Amino acid sequence: MPLGRMAIVAYVIFLGFYSWYKYSVAAPPEFDIGYVHSVIILVLMTAVTPFALTYGVLKIAGLKRLSAMLTGLGVGLIFCVAAYAAFWWLFIVPGGAAPAVYDVAIRGVGWGLLQGGLASIAANH
Repeated sequence: MPLGRMAIVAYVIFLGFYSWYKYSVAAPPEFDIGYVHSVIILVLMTAVTPFALTYGVLKIAGLKRLSAMLTGLGVGLIFCVAAYAAFWWLFIVPGGAAPAVYDVAIRGVGWGLLQGGLASIAANH
């Protein structure tokens, strides 16, 4: 299997784990469709969008090898942190008693680096 396809498979596995993790972190004891909807929005904003945008940027830029990897890591990081900040602004702040934006946005660092790395491999192979 080509490396680019393996990166896509790894991303799909990541997406499944990430979705499960985000659901289970604060799942209410009883099933709550509102909570499921918020997790779906969170996953779309912080896992699907950053990966897709990073992949697109790398395809358009036409970077190769090390420059593509470094750019992918940086762009994935920026998009994911920005997505967490946007989620904070759109969904946490209106609920009141919101933590500081940097406490929420910092959660995107590791996830963004992982997505950026996978997107750079997928875009270049």
